[in-house]
Amino acid sequence: MKHLIIFLFVASLLVLGFVALNYIWKWFPIDYTGLVKVFISILVVIFIGTGLAMVFSAGYARKDNQRDVGKKD
Repeated sequence: MKHLIIFLFVASLLVLGFVALNYIWKWFPIDYTGLVKVFISILVVIFIGTGLAMVFSAGYARKDNQRDVGKKD
């Protein structure tokens, strides 16, 4: 599951980066209305969702190795 999330994150990052650069430099003529806006919106949601999934899974996966530091027996 972790590899799928990372793959979706990187793929959406690459596609969004290409779309943004294509919008600026006009490499390929793309009509940015209608269906393309929906596609870009879906990619943005996937990008944000997978990014948050990676952040939260990394935060919860770390074990508390030093939970007894500072305690007196």
